Amino acid sequence: MTFRSAVVVALTILAVLVSGAERGFSQAPSEIRIGLLAPLTGPIAKSGVDSVRGHELFWEQQGYKMAGRPVKVLVADTGCNPDNAITHARRLVHAEKVHFIIGPLCGHEGPAVAQVSRETGVPVLVSIAGADELTKWKRVPSVIRTGFSASQTSHPFGAYAYTDLGCRNATFIGQDYTFGHENTLGAVATFKQAGGKVAKIFWSPIGTTDYGPILGGIPQDTDCVLPTVVGTDRLRLLEQWYDFGYDRKYKIHGNYWLLADVLSEASERAVGLIGHSLHYAEGLETPEMKAFIDAFVKRYKYIPAYFAEATYTSALWAKVAAESIQGKVEDREAFLAAVRKAKFTAPRGPIRLDEYDNPVQNVYISKVVKMKHPTLGEVKVNVPIKTYENVSQFWTWSPQEYMARGPYQR
Repeated sequence: MTFRSAVVVALTILAVLVSGAERGFSQAPSEIRIGLLAPLTGPIAKSGVDSVRGHELFWEQQGYKMAGRPVKVLVADTGCNPDNAITHARRLVHAEKVHFIIGPLCGHEGPAVAQVSRETGVPVLVSIAGADELTKWKRVPSVIRTGFSASQTSHPFGAYAYTDLGCRNATFIGQDYTFGHENTLGAVATFKQAGGKVAKIFWSPIGTTDYGPILGGIPQDTDCVLPTVVGTDRLRLLEQWYDFGYDRKYKIHGNYWLLADVLSEASERAVGLIGHSLHYAEGLETPEMKAFIDAFVKRYKYIPAYFAEATYTSALWAKVAAESIQGKVEDREAFLAAVRKAKFTAPRGPIRLDEYDNPVQNVYISKVVKMKHPTLGEVKVNVPIKTYENVSQFWTWSPQEYMARGPYQR
């Protein structure tokens, strides 16, 4: 063999090897990139941490794999601020090239993130943000809610306050932002529909430290006080309610108040109170909820609120959908169609989407009880005392009737 022949043979072998290597690389599955939006700073940070941990737990259980492809999660801190949320959503789409986004958490961040989905077509699974408009008046085809709409869980509570709790003239305390408005006014609507009267509605900003002026302004003829309070404000209201002696004047029942993420810090005075009306209750006795709570406690050493289950379930939802299309999440239309068709039972219970891309699901009225946990010892948890099954975001109204009436606004 001449030198020239040898060179030709060597080059041919090298070309074959390189070609084979390239084919090998091209056949290796590329990662699925997921953006997760959560407030990790500010007054809602504890809830945000729960949401990140729930998502993390799910992917750890899956070995960070979905439909045979590796999964990478990119977390962005929104600070419960719509401007931050839209900035991070755009960065995740344009710079990080995520295939879809899960989140955000705060109600008023939802429309901002939906705007990014409208601009880019990148799917958003709204795991927590409850802004009603997302699945009613301002729908975006690439946005699907996997959590709940703000008034969806409070509609049953308003009816329950009248029929089961015997409230007839109620004072409402609502947090003064999108979720607080819609959650409070949803309960007001069904309370009045049942025959109740509203003595007064107070609006408190997020971060309220002194509830004295509000509590001191409760009309004397009030028979029930029904709060919707978020973040660290929840503990302040609880302590000031008892410290100032209002428990001796009125009954208080939580529409959205004593969630699991504050119960470990709450005094014993929380026991026996209605903590919330939600699509989730950590004391729910089902195999799915028990498995979720046990896994979370083993990993993080505390019992989570719904924020963790919301992102856990959203990840499960995405996985079921992706696997039904062989992991081809780049095909956005196919992925969205698969999300809409996905069938599974979440820790919170059975779920299906309505025609407006909002879950139809159970809502639990829950009471705070003390119980012995095998790992954590004595704990306070929310245990369902009444279940409203298959609750629609439209409650008992038709979609057309509800939509014509317009959104709840203070």
